[in-house]
Amino acid sequence: MNEIKSFTFLRSYAEAMEELNNKEKKDFLLAIVEYAFYDKSPSFKGKMKLAWILVEPILTKSKNKSNRNQN
Repeated sequence: MNEIKSFTFLRSYAEAMEELNNKEKKDFLLAIVEYAFYDKSPSFKGKMKLAWILVEPILTKSKNKSNRNQN
């Protein structure tokens, strides 16, 4: 995938993190950034995995849209 310069952070991402503790939220936010900018997929378990399942398809769509707009 091409390098993107930005992505949209949606309210639903924050809502997906509501049940996470502060450390999990930090790790989750870093995973979003690493996935968006570096195509690095996290390997979460438990409730973090559930949250990621909600966020990942939307984030991927946002990344793809950003790539199309840069070309």
